[in-house]
Amino acid sequence: MVASKRALTLGAAALCCASALFAAACGGGSSTGTIPNNPPPTATPPAPSPTPSISAGADTIVTSQGAIIGLDDQFTPADGDTANPSAGHGQPVDGITCDTTMSGNYHIHVYLGIYVNGTRYAMPDTVGMLNPVAEPAGGFTDGAQCFYWVHTHDASGIVHVETPNAGGAPVTASIMNLKNVLDVWGIAANTTHVGQFSGPVAVFTSGQVYRGSSNNGLVSSTMYTQYNGDLNTIPLFSHEVIWLLVGPTFPASLPNVMFYPQF
Repeated sequence: MVASKRALTLGAAALCCASALFAAACGGGSSTGTIPNNPPPTATPPAPSPTPSISAGADTIVTSQGAIIGLDDQFTPADGDTANPSAGHGQPVDGITCDTTMSGNYHIHVYLGIYVNGTRYAMPDTVGMLNPVAEPAGGFTDGAQCFYWVHTHDASGIVHVETPNAGGAPVTASIMNLKNVLDVWGIAANTTHVGQFSGPVAVFTSGQVYRGSSNNGLVSSTMYTQYNGDLNTIPLFSHEVIWLLVGPTFPASLPNVMFYPQF
């Protein structure tokens, strides 16, 4: 980490900003990239995920810009994309380009939570950002040389999906999947590992939960169901919650998730 992070709070969000050298994530812009074409995998389907005994949680994760949700700095590197040459280092990944500005034409938030042997790990900051600025005191990094269409600004678990050209798709549609996030990040995941962490992998997802719906940003753990297909093909919907659980020890329950109101 470039600077220390603050604990999970409901502090005010950092505003999008731009400079001559570093562009803001929320400004207008254009791209020559195209919407990723994600054909179904042709390899032999993976074995079904284990079926852990997990109940709905009573606690609620309240996301906020700059929050740290889970044990931080557990991945290698602690923040940003990995050294994998196919990860996001400025070149297109899965047809996703790294653009100096991000448009609001299509902007959704997805929550990606990860447990390793029953301990919640925080999603790294600045995944999908090339040469991000030093992390500000508020923990929400909003400046970089360029931004991939899937990226994280902080360790809250919120993955931003922002595309300047969504092909006319509304925000209630899914135009990317989990593999796009993992590929930009530079890690792989299947039934036996998530990145550097090995063990039986179970996946739970809330499915389609659109922003602006009657849930008012709260995704209840009662909505989670186990996903037994190829986790890479999970479509990303607005306000969807995805949990990747790496065993052999699984958490006893999964929490509710409250999205902050921006998107």
